Amino acid sequence: MPGSLHARDISKSFADRPVLDGISLAVLPGDRVGVVGPNGIGKSTLLRVLAGLEQPDSGRVVTRGAVGYLPQEAEARPGETVLGHLARVLALGGGDFAARARATLADVGLGGRAETPVEALSGGEAARVSLAAILLARFDVYLLDEPTNNLDFAGLERLEQFLARLRAGVVLVSHDRVFLDRTVTRVLELEAETGRAREYAGTWSDYAAARERARSTHERAYAEFVGERRRFERLLTDRRRQSHDAGATADRRSTQALRSKVKQAKRGLDRLGVVDKPWAPWKLRLELASAPPTGLLVELRGVVVRRGAFTLGPVDLELHAGDRLAVVGRNGSGKTTLLQALLGELPPERGTRRTGPAAVFGELDQARAPFEGELLAAFVAASGLDPTTARTLLAKFGLGADDVGRPAAALSPGERTRAALALFAARGVNCLVLDEPTNHLDL
Repeated sequence: MPGSLHARDISKSFADRPVLDGISLAVLPGDRVGVVGPNGIGKSTLLRVLAGLEQPDSGRVVTRGAVGYLPQEAEARPGETVLGHLARVLALGGGDFAARARATLADVGLGGRAETPVEALSGGEAARVSLAAILLARFDVYLLDEPTNNLDFAGLERLEQFLARLRAGVVLVSHDRVFLDRTVTRVLELEAETGRAREYAGTWSDYAAARERARSTHERAYAEFVGERRRFERLLTDRRRQSHDAGATADRRSTQALRSKVKQAKRGLDRLGVVDKPWAPWKLRLELASAPPTGLLVELRGVVVRRGAFTLGPVDLELHAGDRLAVVGRNGSGKTTLLQALLGELPPERGTRRTGPAAVFGELDQARAPFEGELLAAFVAASGLDPTTARTLLAKFGLGADDVGRPAAALSPGERTRAALALFAARGVNCLVLDEPTNHLDL
């Protein structure tokens, strides 16, 4: 029996903070719905409500068939093997599951790793475990939260091929424009300006074009409204001045005519339909503080580093001010290990690492966990700023008063990424070391 999902007027708040407001959505077999919106707007919460993992404050979700949710951060239990993790998150086991799982792991490049503890995998390999979970699942409706995070190019292609052949309905959260263009046929936007949902037909590009057309139309309508309002206000002011200037010298007929003109101008102003000012979306502007000019930032000469059973090297590499180095390769090939070697977090077994005298490194790791405890207190401690200045800087990165008082662990991954970028600005870094920097950041 084909699966389906129908959500009607879903609303959800946390404490006194509204997150979802009157959202309705229908998902039928073959549907591909992309959910977009700024970090912290409630995209993951929506998926959890649709999956039945959280209850809405109002509204209802009706499903037919198996609805499966795969989160963006599926944490493994201590010591849990890859095979055990897949069985748990998919609620599957017995029968042919182990054989299917091993075959799927081989398909995604993790052959022979079924009994490996998940915590021993690299970030890229863990992403391939998440991909294997998607390929193994037997859901009637798939709810996927940022499924492209940390996947290499081959993994992305495999995921796109799977979704192209899948008959089930899919609702996915993603910030990858190209992926959205290739996979979805509808876009559900959670609007930052209203908190409500608006649905668009088509791919990401279709949505972006429709959104731009609507914005341009709104701006023209607002400009016309402002112009008309000013015209009527000037007219009303002129009529009132004429009536006042005429005063007692005007005869009765002239007085009535002037009063009539005043009333006409006032009626014209009252009848003018109000057009709200177009909302200006927040935009990330990363402006790093001035750091001392420097030539050499870091140099590796014949460096060999080891992480567990994995060895990388020998590596020869120099980075100077203004360089832009992209590190590419398949998942598990050692990209993160190389970054840790550059940062000095992994001491070389052979070779030498040398840094420039004025180098200030800023690291954005895949875990996005640079802060512990309350965000503001942790940010003040890490940056050396006073609380008022720290609040102002975090606000520039879209983290307002409601956010800075929350535990850092309670922030969305995208919000934690913004906080890390704000710390770069505070510390005056002159060498950014970014591991999958676009993960979790909104469009």
